[in-house]
Amino acid sequence: MSKVFLLVLVLLLPFPADAAYKIYLKNGSAMSGVSSYERRDGELIIYFGGGSLGVPEKDVLKIEESGAPEKDFRREEAPGAAEEEVPAAPPAAEPNDKSYRTSVLRGQLDSINSEIKTVEENEQRLVKAINDRKGSRLSYNSLQLRQLENDLAPLRQELSDVQVRKGELLQQKATVESELRSLE
Repeated sequence: MSKVFLLVLVLLLPFPADAAYKIYLKNGSAMSGVSSYERRDGELIIYFGGGSLGVPEKDVLKIEESGAPEKDFRREEAPGAAEEEVPAAPPAAEPNDKSYRTSVLRGQLDSINSEIKTVEENEQRLVKAINDRKGSRLSYNSLQLRQLENDLAPLRQELSDVQVRKGELLQQKATVESELRSLE
């Protein structure tokens, strides 16, 4: 009797049909709403909403499975599934189709803009922290100046890394915008 009860209890537990992920990057930003990802040639290809984005694996801090997946409209339903409920949908766009490519690029652009915003917030936080430490006293002796420089070195390095990442993102954004303009 207890085995049957245990079996029924296990069957009643919720089982996630799809997984969603939150990807944390070493620069402090995080991408949520990621429907899936794959590792390819030292790069993490991230699929979300209407597009995908490639990120070097060395920039990824961790990948965390989250509870609520976003609807991935790129997937096709299995044949015969929910035939009575929904009429047949028009065929999906071909991967070489101009509008499909435009929507993928717009998804990438949205993702890049989101990451740029996160990077800029991180940059502002670091600049403020450095300025607060430097401006806390008006005069320092040489020993205090040396100690201050040692304390600020990691913050300056992190700021430099953030600014490099921001430059990379702005370059990616310009490339995607250029390709979008050529398609339109």
